[in-house]
Amino acid sequence: MILVNMEKPIKMIITDLDQTLLNNEKKITKYTESILQNCRNKGIIIAFATARPLRAVKIFFNSIEPNALIYHSGTVVLVDNKQVFQCGIERGIVKNILEKIINDNPEANLSIESNDEIYVNFNLSKYWNDTDLEYENLNMENLPQNNIEKIIIGLDTVCNIDEIKYDLPKELYLETSEGKIGIIMNKNATKWNGIKILMEHYQIDAGNIIAFGDDYMDLEMIRNCGIGVAMENGIIEVKNAAKYICGKNDEDGVAKWIEDNILKNGLS
Repeated sequence: MILVNMEKPIKMIITDLDQTLLNNEKKITKYTESILQNCRNKGIIIAFATARPLRAVKIFFNSIEPNALIYHSGTVVLVDNKQVFQCGIERGIVKNILEKIINDNPEANLSIESNDEIYVNFNLSKYWNDTDLEYENLNMENLPQNNIEKIIIGLDTVCNIDEIKYDLPKELYLETSEGKIGIIMNKNATKWNGIKILMEHYQIDAGNIIAFGDDYMDLEMIRNCGIGVAMENGIIEVKNAAKYICGKNDEDGVAKWIEDNILKNGLS
């Protein structure tokens, strides 16, 4: 148990992945790995909170396997690789949304995620590097029957993202990521809601948590956790919401902040 600035004891470190913990090559450096492992050895819970699907998080487990994982931006929460929460979008609602987008924007790039499988109507390499990723062709006839976790829209292929945003059913919301995609999810699917589930599971308070992030989806957790830390390369809204700003993701910003402010604080 470690103290920072004589405030509440730090029991959990939760971090976004892309543009936060991962460097620009989408990797966790050996230095960052060693810092996180050092924290785990001191009894601090390590958790990832990411928009990535499970398959795109597991590739980092050889570097550091988190105690807890919030993926699909809060659609699913795992503790010790066991699911403790899941929410999604009903198939009929997904079908209606996709049909409306296609009707207004016939060339729209669309995909859905379900049970760690991806259904797409475009070339994946346009937005992601997972060019060898297995996928299903997206059409209205092969939509999964349940557990549809999110809808993804290529922002460059829709006429007006705000029209989609304000026409959604009340139980859904739309968020943008990295300025290139829009993500539609259940309103219960947020990183902050996932953190609240972890708080209840581990019986800890928000004041016991340090959160690191860089983008819109990180705003709530940056504001509400005891210590919110924004990346230097993050958007201005996240920087304004944070208590601290650490170095860039490509310079081990998260790990250096942890080492300087926790591990070297003399309070460990």
